[in-house]
Amino acid sequence: MPSETALPDKDEFKIGEVCELAGVKPFVLRYWETEFSELAPAKGAGGQRTYTRADVQLILRIKQLLYEERFTVAGAKKRLSEEVTGQAPKAPKVDTKPSNQVESLRRALKHTRRELEDILALLK
Repeated sequence: MPSETALPDKDEFKIGEVCELAGVKPFVLRYWETEFSELAPAKGAGGQRTYTRADVQLILRIKQLLYEERFTVAGAKKRLSEEVTGQAPKAPKVDTKPSNQVESLRRALKHTRRELEDILALLK
């Protein structure tokens, strides 16, 4: 979570306040609401969005993923989902067993080396 943004001591924020805190335009927040299902501010009778502290913290995390860590929207969605479920990002699986092609190349190199050693012995 970005720690450099100190949130005011209150529970509800209007869209203008959130935009100022996060440093993004209102249309960006509205777009993020369509892309990130976790972000769903309450709307009053007049349609005014009301964001909770948790919403603002989520917005700051989304901004960090997109702008600082350079995730795509899809990648940020996946990372947020992993963070919510407590799953660590999985490292790609590395096959430690050599493939048939690698083994074939090793045999060919050993054979070539023996031939070169034989040629070197003849030259001595």
